Amino acid sequence: MSAFSAHASLANAAILAAFGQPVSYQQGISDPFTVLGVLERKGDEETGDNALYARLFIQTSDFAVAPQQGDVVTVAGAAFTVFSLHTDTMGGCWLALRQDT
Repeated sequence: MSAFSAHASLANAAILAAFGQPVSYQQGISDPFTVLGVLERKGDEETGDNALYARLFIQTSDFAVAPQQGDVVTVAGAAFTVFSLHTDTMGGCWLALRQDT
């Protein structure tokens, strides 16, 4: 791992420690588990506190199996389905979410 990648990974961890909140994450029929994530209700689809779409920043090293489309994330009682993933080479990942209605 390059020095930049190592520092970027540490920055991702610091962001999650400072701004992250526990979220429940479920992959398929497996039991849900808790990870830290930073939820942002801003995106290309729509914006605002009541938006159906959101993004969640996570650290991929917190997962035994990589996140995938169709996974379910529960944040503060609201369930979302992952419909797109945008990973970086430093272990961070933005999950594009749509709230289940």
